[in-house]
Amino acid sequence: MSDYIWTRPSLSPILPDAKHLGELKDMAQELYTASAAMEGSIALETARQLGERLRFVNSYYSNLIEGHKTTIPEIERALSRDFSDKPERRYAQELCAAHVLTEREIMGKLFESPDQNVCQPSYLSEIHRKFYGHLPPEHQFTHHAGGFSAIPVMAGEFRDLEVSVDGRTQHGPDARDLPGVMESFAKESDPAVFHGDERLIVAAVSHHRLTWLHPFRDGNGRLARLHTGLYLARSKVNRANLWSLSRGFSRNKGGYMLNLLATDSPGQPEDEVFFDAALTADFCRFFFEICLDQIGFMRQLLKLEEVERRIEWLVSTLIHGRMPQLAPESSRLLRAVFRRGAVPRGEAPEIVGKPERTTRRTVIAPLLNAGLLLSSSHRAPLCMGLPVPALPYLFPGLFDPAVVGEEYRELIV
Repeated sequence: MSDYIWTRPSLSPILPDAKHLGELKDMAQELYTASAAMEGSIALETARQLGERLRFVNSYYSNLIEGHKTTIPEIERALSRDFSDKPERRYAQELCAAHVLTEREIMGKLFESPDQNVCQPSYLSEIHRKFYGHLPPEHQFTHHAGGFSAIPVMAGEFRDLEVSVDGRTQHGPDARDLPGVMESFAKESDPAVFHGDERLIVAAVSHHRLTWLHPFRDGNGRLARLHTGLYLARSKVNRANLWSLSRGFSRNKGGYMLNLLATDSPGQPEDEVFFDAALTADFCRFFFEICLDQIGFMRQLLKLEEVERRIEWLVSTLIHGRMPQLAPESSRLLRAVFRRGAVPRGEAPEIVGKPERTTRRTVIAPLLNAGLLLSSSHRAPLCMGLPVPALPYLFPGLFDPAVVGEEYRELIV
């Protein structure tokens, strides 16, 4: 099917040439600084809770790119094995739940062994295997616009057939060459080989290279986005998961697909595939612009004075809705917990200005029951909870009705 002759598989150039490298280094450094500043501005425990909710956002938008739409409440129900009766809706739920679980697992493994080469073929296979391992047997087949095919996905195994994205031309290398090319990818994209801003540039380049390689029969787009989040975290960027690259790609899906496609067509010297440095630099520039846009969006959303104002709005809504017993002073405790990450229970009465017993009955207990506060025991500190119905109030724009669904209104008011 292919006329490729691969005698020395390579995905070069990984780093663009000097003509383009300076600007990209500046953008990469800006990304480092902006991401670190945002992570440093929010309490650790609060960041952990919000980062878990952002996994839902990552899942929602990554799957939206692939044409599967669901809502955050439906994803949460799917994680509890509560699925829609409609087959297509259920499939979208399953995909999103699989994404959330896989991201949680691979990030946990990364933090246990932070110096590993996340580009190793075995590592990529494990991500793919984990994702499809969360899907039922009947969904272990390749999927297209018309539904499922009879071709098994073969989770975790590199493809053994040729692929075409447009239905006319071959995409990526020949299957027979794939094992060698994947070893080349692992060697040339290894985070340990690069440092600082160059490592982030390689994170961008490797995202394109992985989508072009199309190493598995199906699920390659999701794999690439999961892997890039992993690569960034390995590079100490967005380790708390406070901004969503998939959201940025999805909101500019046309630009995302166009930039991938424009970088897809390598020249072919005699002994290697050669990607044009200028096109590679263009993709990196687009990638960094998306990252910086999402960091800027979240930085504005997480401004402390704005979050505290939204907390007051949420408490007022609850008092005038389904929780009339909630004390108005509850907003003081929620604000303190959000700022500090955790507050000892003994400090709550002083924060809200009420006696201890009244504080327990009209502030702490209702907020715990609503999931707005979390605590591991009746004596443990109070931490911020972020139940799905509260998300549109606390983080509008991120959790808007299109993402959360109109049903959230009935849950909170």
